[in-house]
Amino acid sequence: MPDIDTPYGKVDAEALQALRDTFDTTTILRVVDQLDAIRARCCEPAGLRDDLLRLHGMAHTVINGAALAYSTTAPNLVDQAEDIIEELDDWVLLLKRAVQALRPLESLRPGDDG
Repeated sequence: MPDIDTPYGKVDAEALQALRDTFDTTTILRVVDQLDAIRARCCEPAGLRDDLLRLHGMAHTVINGAALAYSTTAPNLVDQAEDIIEELDDWVLLLKRAVQALRPLESLRPGDDG
């Protein structure tokens, strides 16, 4: 399997030809969009970080008997935990899909020609 030089390093020539016929590079841009959505939800005010801190305060009160840290209005402890778990499960699925989408690029690794 011959290798070929590119501006970004040596790649496997056969794999390159196969990817030229099958790989849509806009897939990478879709991964960027998905990560932007996760980043915004994770880091924005009232994002996942704040949700986790609220969950901790609620759990600390219920489990450890600590003083109230948050209002006792909705959501309740179980709903808060379930919402966070569901969101994290969604992110895990998105990230697994991103890995699958990018995995074909690994085939470009050049062979050992000695």
